[in-house]
Amino acid sequence: MASRGGSPRGRRVTAASEPQQLRRESGPQTGKGVARRAELIVAARRVFERRGFIDARVADIVAEARVAQGTFYSYFDSKDTIFRVVAERVVEQMLEDFDADGPATSGGSTYDRVRAGLQRYVDIYRRDARIIALMEQVGTFTPEMRTMRLQVREAFLARIERGVKRQQAEGVADPGLDPQLMVQVLGAMVEHTCYVWLTLGKEFDEHDLVEAMTLIWARAIGVADPSAWRPRNEPVGSVATD
Repeated sequence: MASRGGSPRGRRVTAASEPQQLRRESGPQTGKGVARRAELIVAARRVFERRGFIDARVADIVAEARVAQGTFYSYFDSKDTIFRVVAERVVEQMLEDFDADGPATSGGSTYDRVRAGLQRYVDIYRRDARIIALMEQVGTFTPEMRTMRLQVREAFLARIERGVKRQQAEGVADPGLDPQLMVQVLGAMVEHTCYVWLTLGKEFDEHDLVEAMTLIWARAIGVADPSAWRPRNEPVGSVATD
């Protein structure tokens, strides 16, 4: 991640010694070194989530990890570098979670599977909301971080697009839709809703919000399921009339 200059807070302050540079490039060579580096990464995530990227300092990270500042520079050359590592770990975990099939997404009606998929996205986003927001902030001036943020988005949407294509093939979704374009639009709705809710702090009832997003999504792709159109308070088995 390129330095943006300006204040030296959190930036490289001394040239690395040859052993330090080797550890930075090849990683720790001992179990103790691996554990110490991992502790720094965990501490850095807590500091970034608490203080944000701009206000976080290397001094805050070493204080959180309870190590000397020199120890930090044995493994990382700046707060930019350790933030990239924190973000990479978050991205890896999110991608792994998106790819995992949970029991709620493997059965039930198409409408139920849409709901389960959206609930799953909400759960993953909630866990990492602060780091996602910081990735977007840093991505405004760092192309590498912008690429990582888009990677998470595209992984989620690629999974959804495969589902929509399968639903079209099964005759339960509108075959005339462009699945790639549709999931881009619907994905933007879900992302921004989660951002307003979980990052900006707009209060919503989670159940009602997920139900609303599910209904919009299901109607947009033309899911042929009566539960998608039945008014919430209408008894099961009744027929809606105009």
